[in-house]
Formats: sequence, structure tokens, C-alpha cells
Amino acid sequence: MNTTYRRVLMLIAGAAVVFTGLWLGYRRFSRQEITKHSEKLYPGLITVGTETWPGYIALFIARDKGYFQEEGLRVEVKRYVALGELSKDYVAGKMQARANLTLDAVNEHLKGLDHKAVMAIDYSNGSDAIAARSGIRRVTDFAGKRVGYEPGTLEEFFISWALNQYGLSLGDVISVAGNPDETGRMLEAGQIDVAVTHEPFLSKVIKTGKAHPVYSSANAPGLITDILTFRTDFVESYPESVRGFLRAYFKALDFWKEHPQESYIILGREFGETPESIEKAMTGITMLDLRDNRTAFSFAAGLQSLYGNMRKIGEFIQSHQKNPGTKILDTDKLIDARFIREILREREREREREREHSL
Repeated sequence: MNTTYRRVLMLIAGAAVVFTGLWLGYRRFSRQEITKHSEKLYPGLITVGTETWPGYIALFIARDKGYFQEEGLRVEVKRYVALGELSKDYVAGKMQARANLTLDAVNEHLKGLDHKAVMAIDYSNGSDAIAARSGIRRVTDFAGKRVGYEPGTLEEFFISWALNQYGLSLGDVISVAGNPDETGRMLEAGQIDVAVTHEPFLSKVIKTGKAHPVYSSANAPGLITDILTFRTDFVESYPESVRGFLRAYFKALDFWKEHPQESYIILGREFGETPESIEKAMTGITMLDLRDNRTAFSFAAGLQSLYGNMRKIGEFIQSHQKNPGTKILDTDKLIDARFIREILREREREREREREHSL
């Protein structure tokens, strides 16, 4: 066999080895991973609107720690005080996503917004409350009193819910408009008798000694649920950006668990509060990790399931409409569970690789 022929055979054999290695490497990619790498990321700035709520701490951590950038995303976390203004801008298309409430998500859908809930953030477990001046000890004492809340928002829903539990309605009180910060200050100044508010504003008015909580979200676990919603056109056009956003979020949530004090400094700087006040406010919030999201995106019983939660809220909204229509509101269509399921599978594969590496 001459030298030239032998070289040709060696080149063919080498190419075959390389091709086989590439083919095996390709086969190791799951269909999901191939799809992920073929999808394009959103090229612009993703704006996510938030209220001034401590439960959104992981969003600010992900921003400040550069976790969104690690996923190839440019993200602006735009913070509001008034829920109404935030919802108005979201419906108007001024942002792609919103740290939302199940109540607002349903209301925004009724206003014509096509969007999807892709993640559950937290349950309020005492950090939303109805506070009252001294002498008012029970919800039944609210009758005939001046009650401050922000109309058309969670605050109106919450006070209505509480009143209904005791056989009352908004028609039994004197309604005074104000956002959660304003109602706390009005209560402190004696301009109203009852205020519907939440942390960090709740602690401020309680600290003055001029008010005390009468009814809180701890009395209705799971009722006030925070979620992340994206506009449906964004979800359909940039699914990998949604996945990347969730990866960054859960990485930030892990950081909060491992480094709580540094996390409270980050949020305290954002809110103009001390880390100690942020830590105290967080005690009334149940943060939801990936395991909790598995439950939230299932058909589990109770308000902890997003399906059950949003159905209950949809029923409440329709029952309180002035001119209710005959159309049945299908809140299940507002929920997109695929991203949480995909992130869960990614985490499971990561744990499997770690186990294999440790052997």
C-alpha cells in the first residue's frame, strides 16, 4: 500500500471519528435544548412594572446582581406606588411584563388585555391589612366609618371581601379614595377611620401608635397572590426570553435565601427603607420557589392553585359588576404553565448531571 493511499484512508477514518463524535453530541441535545438555542432573544429593553411591595425583592436582586444580563436580557424594573397607574400603563402597552396580582390580571383581561400568568411570586400572609384607629376592634365596627382605599384595585377587592365575611358591603361604609401610602397617612392624621394598605406603608402607620390592624391577609391565606404576567404577543414571539427571565428570577430568589441581609440592603436602598424594616415586612409574605410554583400551576385544591384562585376572583368580579353579562369568564386561559414546567425539567437535569459528576 503506497503512502498516498494510506494517508487517504487515515483521513477518512479520522473524519468518521469526528463525525461520529459530533453526531453523538448532537443526539445528547434534547429537542427542547435545540429549540432553545434556535430561538431569538428580545432585542430591546424589557420593562417589567412593579408596585412598591417587598415580595418583589427577587426582581431587584436579579437586576442589581446582573442575573438578567447573564441570560442575555436587558431588563428595566419600573416601580410604582399607585396600583391604578401601574395597571393603566401596562394595559396601554408601556411595558412587556408586570409583577401582578391575580385580581388585577383578571380585571386587565376584562379591559381587553391579552396576557398570561407565567409564574407565581408570593402569597400575602399578613403584609396586606385593614388598619383602624383605636376604638374600632372588629370589621363590623366599620359600618358608617370613613374607609380609605384605592378604587378599582386590590384594595377595593380586599375591603369588599372582608366586609362580605361579616355581612356588610361597601354601601355600609363611607369610601375615601387614596393609594396605599396616602391612606396610611390619612389614617395617622385622623382624616379617615380605617385604611386599606400594605407593607412597607402598614408598619409606618402602626408604629405611630395611632392605628392597629383589624383584618389582614393572614385571615384569608392565598387570597392575595402575586404573579408575573407577560403580554401574550411577547410570550409567543420570544419564549426563550421568558424562560431566561424566570431563570434569572429563581437564581435571585436563591440568593435571597442564602444572603438575606444583603438582599434586604438591596431592597431597602430601592424603597428608601432600612434593611431591618424590609426584613420585618417580609415576615408577612410567603415567597414561592420552584416547588411552590409546581403546586400553583396545578389543579390543587384551595386558593394556592392559580386556577382555583383566579376562578374565585373571576366569580367575585362578575358578581359585583353593575351590568354583568351572560358570558362566562374563563380565567384558566390566562394561565400559561409551560415555562414553569420547562424550568423544573431544567433543574432536574442539572441535579442529575451533578449526581453523575459526583460518582
